[in-house]
Amino acid sequence: MAITADDIKALPMKYKILIGVVLVLLLGYFYYFFFLQAALDKKASLTETLETLDRQIIQRQAVARQIERHRKEIEEINENLRLALAKLPEQKDIPSLLSALSGAAQTEKLDILLFEPLNPISQEFYAELPVKMTVRGNYRDIAAFFDTVSRLPRIVNVADAVIRGPTPKDAGGPLLLDAECLMKTYMFLEMTHDDPQKES
Repeated sequence: MAITADDIKALPMKYKILIGVVLVLLLGYFYYFFFLQAALDKKASLTETLETLDRQIIQRQAVARQIERHRKEIEEINENLRLALAKLPEQKDIPSLLSALSGAAQTEKLDILLFEPLNPISQEFYAELPVKMTVRGNYRDIAAFFDTVSRLPRIVNVADAVIRGPTPKDAGGPLLLDAECLMKTYMFLEMTHDDPQKES
């Protein structure tokens, strides 16, 4: 026998309230079971995925910062290498560099007593080009000559400098000194890779 709305209206108030509570509980149960629980499970899954993605983003940002730092370091190294190579003349620049040494001595009004390029000394990627020089002049001019050489755009090192004298220029004239030194400049060697010989 089916229960009608009139039957429910005829029930005492306490039964009506009881039926209402049961209906609310049933609706709440079905809502939780079919809708809310699934939504909570999905939220938990999405939260875990979000945390994983956050960790990956943090790790990748750290890697990206390291890559950028290494890229800047490589750029600085390449720039330093470019500047260093610019100070190592190639073979075609050597005569002009030797002329610069001779010209520096003449500019400071020094007499060149000896200018003797020696045999190159090969190193790993550069060659050392020593030049024996002896110049004569007063102390101030010799010091100015060494200063001029140190400011040449190419690398030139003064080694084994010995100052001898004094020697009178003329009777009653100023005393002159002889400065003997070894000028060392450097030449960049091109790296060559020979092809392996093919066996016949």
